[in-house]
Amino acid sequence: MRDEMIPAPDGPQPSRRAALVLGGAAALAAAGLGWATWQKQAASRLSPEAAQALWQAEFEQPDGRPLSLAAFRGKPLVLNFWATWCPPCVKEIPLLAEFYRQQSSNGWQMLGLAIDQPTPVKRFMQELNMPYAVGLAGLNGTELMKILGNDRGGLPFTLVLDAKEGILQRKLGELHAGDLGQWLKKSSA
Repeated sequence: MRDEMIPAPDGPQPSRRAALVLGGAAALAAAGLGWATWQKQAASRLSPEAAQALWQAEFEQPDGRPLSLAAFRGKPLVLNFWATWCPPCVKEIPLLAEFYRQQSSNGWQMLGLAIDQPTPVKRFMQELNMPYAVGLAGLNGTELMKILGNDRGGLPFTLVLDAKEGILQRKLGELHAGDLGQWLKKSSA
């Protein structure tokens, strides 16, 4: 029997070192994916500082009664920052009002925090027959928005929380009907 030479496969063969590098890169990629997943989960909850600021906040309602945000804790909440002088805010309010009318019997709560003066807010609420609670947030509302994730301080800004304070949506800009459907989907998941 004669020794036969087995031809080497075409192309360069990976060295042991290259295999270790590739294995290490795969391990780092897996770790990175794990980190990204953890970050996403952490981002889907209010930070302790944001939760404290939110639930300790108190504002006055347009009729002069006090409004404590702690009263909204423990049920799904749509928190909408708006102003009468903001066209996209005005445009989305009928959509929010209809969502509230349909979902309040299912435990959904809604709170509009007006970054505005009392007189135009009162007039606006009467014209639109807003069915949900409204607080006069003023400059304190702007600070609360920033703590809750709206670094720009723009309007409208909406934060949607589930009953366990998980964030279902944070949106800067006008809401659309598809957004509302997503809230319901996410809250039932």
